[in-house]
Amino acid sequence: MDRRIDNRIRGCLMAVLGACAALAGTAVAEPDTPTPLDRLAAYFESVETLEGEFRQTTRDEAGTVVEEAAGSFVMARPQRFIWDYDKPWEQLIVADGEQLWVHDVALEQVVVRPLDDALGVGAAQLLSGDFANLKDNFDLSVTDDGRIRMRPTDPAWNFQRVHLTLEDGVPAIIEVQDGMGQRVSVELLAIERNPDVDFERFEFEPPEGVDVMQGA
Repeated sequence: MDRRIDNRIRGCLMAVLGACAALAGTAVAEPDTPTPLDRLAAYFESVETLEGEFRQTTRDEAGTVVEEAAGSFVMARPQRFIWDYDKPWEQLIVADGEQLWVHDVALEQVVVRPLDDALGVGAAQLLSGDFANLKDNFDLSVTDDGRIRMRPTDPAWNFQRVHLTLEDGVPAIIEVQDGMGQRVSVELLAIERNPDVDFERFEFEPPEGVDVMQGA
């Protein structure tokens, strides 16, 4: 798979990165039973930091697996996260609250751009933003099987469809359809909620000798 296409998929995913939603249950609930959207709101209210591992699968329009990737992640509000791929090749994505850094280890290349410009609609709201911004940037609804469907309100992103699943009050599965036949599914594993996270972890310094480029 062309690495430039793969990086576009990952960038698209980070725009909706994070992951929040779909709980077993229905859109119509008993008065005292939280709905999936209630639980999504509770996630944003109760979780400030999150850390764990991820497993990512990319499929083409025929459903054929074209790439499998894995790694680890950590996030902290506001808008800070690390997405660290260790396979199929090493790539590190770091958001420090203002800038997004993408380090391709094999290519010895770092691309940096303003966080909002890099992530477009949604910025880092899913994992590290806030619920108010999420509702501004996405139309939220609940599917028949209890997942939360998210549709960007910005016409530039209206091709994209995202489904989110929560388990035990934290994101478990992110499913992204990019409008070009690609479908990306990310499963979050071994999740620890509200660990102590030093914000210095999000201060990225390009390694000596790598090419650093400003992204468009």
